[in-house]
Amino acid sequence: MKFTYIKSEIKGTEVPQVVFENLFDARNNDLKVILYVIKNEVTDPLKISSDLNISHSAANSSLLYWADKGIIMCQEEFAEKPKKKPALTTEIIATFANDPGVQALCRNLQVIFGGGLSERYTNKFIALYIEESIPVDVILQICQHHITIGIDNPSYIIKVIRSWHTKLGLSTGSQVDEYLALCEKRAVAYKQVCKIFSMDFSKLKSSEKKLIDFWVEKLGMSFEMIEQSYIRAGHLASVPYCNGILKNWAQKGFKVPSDLQAEISNIIQSSRNIDTQDDIIVKGMKDVPTFDE
Repeated sequence: MKFTYIKSEIKGTEVPQVVFENLFDARNNDLKVILYVIKNEVTDPLKISSDLNISHSAANSSLLYWADKGIIMCQEEFAEKPKKKPALTTEIIATFANDPGVQALCRNLQVIFGGGLSERYTNKFIALYIEESIPVDVILQICQHHITIGIDNPSYIIKVIRSWHTKLGLSTGSQVDEYLALCEKRAVAYKQVCKIFSMDFSKLKSSEKKLIDFWVEKLGMSFEMIEQSYIRAGHLASVPYCNGILKNWAQKGFKVPSDLQAEISNIIQSSRNIDTQDDIIVKGMKDVPTFDE
């Protein structure tokens, strides 16, 4: 739907009377939305939902509410965008008969999927190469990886290929190999940290995974240091809490447990030096003659 704010003759951002008349009937989101519209003269539900941090349906519902009160005009949008009809695999192959990339894809996809890939999905994979310029080796390597780990859903794999290419910038087979190696290394780290923290690996949050990546890849912390942070935290131990401890250690240049031991030794030695100084002062005080003497 398309919405238009019917602005009154009043100047500035004063609130129209109709808003006050519906204060008790309107819901919280309704008031937020109309005040936003009055101030910004924006009636796009997507923009409103983003700026006010409410759902798109909530923004749309509020706009409909005020449309019923006559302060916003609502118009149905019947025009639909024409859908692009994908060409059949046979037509694509005929058009690019001499393209070795298309031939390699058709041949290897059937091998990777064990001959069970339909023409429809073959067409979608070829479109990744022709229309989105994703290299053949990138497509095939990502397909092979997912089949190896037991994921054989073509729709899901196509989304992953597109995401890794556009968001992660994986444009060569070697980059895919490096990223997969990094993912494997991260998986090992997640499991090791879960073991240290006595956590269920399946319940590890994405935010916690990012912190673990930060510890290992940015701070260069070993699992021994991570374990020491867990011990230091005591009953407060959690991934976010230990993140503060590890960042503090990194700022001090601590990388291995022996660095922590050296810090403890320095603290103990400093304490002993203070005690020694106190003993000297006390002894000196004893040697000072009193008035009685």
